[in-house]
Amino acid sequence: MMVRLTLLSYILIISVSCNLGKQKSDDKQDGRIKILGDTIVVSENSPLFSKINLYTVKKQAYKIQCMTTGTVKTLSGCLAEISSPFEGRIVKSFVKLGQKVSVGTPIFEINAPQYFELVKLFVQANQEKRLATNNFLRQKDLLDNRVGSKKDFDEAETACQIAINEYEKLEESLKIFNVKPDEISMVNPLIVRSPISGEIVRNNLTVGQYLKVDADPVVTVADLSKVFVVAHVKEKNIGILNEQDEVLALTEANPDQPVYGFINYIGNMMDEQTRSVEVYVECANQGKMLKPGMFATVIFTQNLKAAMVIPSTAVLQEEDHCYLFVKTGEGRFVRKQVTVTSDGEKIFIVHTGVSPGDVIVAEGGVYLR
Repeated sequence: MMVRLTLLSYILIISVSCNLGKQKSDDKQDGRIKILGDTIVVSENSPLFSKINLYTVKKQAYKIQCMTTGTVKTLSGCLAEISSPFEGRIVKSFVKLGQKVSVGTPIFEINAPQYFELVKLFVQANQEKRLATNNFLRQKDLLDNRVGSKKDFDEAETACQIAINEYEKLEESLKIFNVKPDEISMVNPLIVRSPISGEIVRNNLTVGQYLKVDADPVVTVADLSKVFVVAHVKEKNIGILNEQDEVLALTEANPDQPVYGFINYIGNMMDEQTRSVEVYVECANQGKMLKPGMFATVIFTQNLKAAMVIPSTAVLQEEDHCYLFVKTGEGRFVRKQVTVTSDGEKIFIVHTGVSPGDVIVAEGGVYLR
């Protein structure tokens, strides 16, 4: 009895479903719309036409903008934090805050025992090089005149080369500290000089202060005539960026004074947390408006000469793709898959799927699904 009842119930469900399906199909016919694969046919007197707006696709000049935030940083090689290369006591200061300096400008003078030891070694190496060179030349002259031995000549040549190598090594060590070998003195303190041209932006010098080798920098020199604004651009907007493109930067301190720059470098490493890349924008910093550490609003612009711009309402979304409807005749529409880029809430730039001259459903496409 239970088996018969279940069977009857199953037949009843199938019957109801078939009737509903037939009714739905009939409703589509009565609703004056037919779906034939990707083609939708709407009858002439369908009320759907009052809900559908059409748009003709055309190519046009269009400007894409991307706005993001950035941080002002110094250019590579334009910031020097100066400390003492040797442990010792500062005996003289040559600079003050805001002072302009160039490469080699004296910053401070320090009395450092290790420096004097290096100078002593250099003077000794210079003397040994001179003696070894003279001995080598003497042995060469003796050998040329057949009154000297080849052994003495070889030994003198080796000793001369060793002395020269030692001298050059110490000479290079002094050059690192901007010390000229021909001006070296056993009594004068070390003068620490600026390695770059720029402006003194930090000065913690105190005459008489004793500095250790691992002490923090006491003077900072920066060239701020040009700076980087490092912007973080989202993954979806990377495609509009090109090196050398002009960029606009605005700051809260001077919102009515835009600063123009250009893209110097587009990062190749994606931040997995923020899904963005760093973009370095080089800006001329007239008036020093952009200060390292300052935040800025960065506006990237791409000028497209021939873009196909369509209303965002024309595009419908499925799980893995976008599509829209193209009119192919009176009451006939074809579903076309498209690739698009969003430029705001109301505009899409379409890349593939339609062509200039195509008439698309700009609004009401949802009724044709």
